[in-house]
Amino acid sequence: MERALSQSLFVLAAYDEDELVGLIRAVGDGATIVFIQDLLVLPRYQRQGIGRRLLEQTLETFRDVYQIQLATEQSDKNLSFYQALGFRRQEDFNCTGMIYAPNKAE
Repeated sequence: MERALSQSLFVLAAYDEDELVGLIRAVGDGATIVFIQDLLVLPRYQRQGIGRRLLEQTLETFRDVYQIQLATEQSDKNLSFYQALGFRRQEDFNCTGMIYAPNKAE
């Protein structure tokens, strides 16, 4: 995890006192593409606007980037959250997503 964080393009965290309660991490070149790799909020802190604020600050930081992408579980909760912040499905752009994961068991 330390290596992943240290090699990220951008990391932003949310704390409650000394407790880490949320984190967003982005990778990419910061000019043509940024990929939101992680947006994590502790379950007991969800639905309090923490994830929204982390994502909004990240989008503002990279407002001049050509495209910002992410991959997420296809649940109504996740789709509603990201769509409310302006994200659209790749299919809306006549694109599809591909994943190469050679070490992942099916």
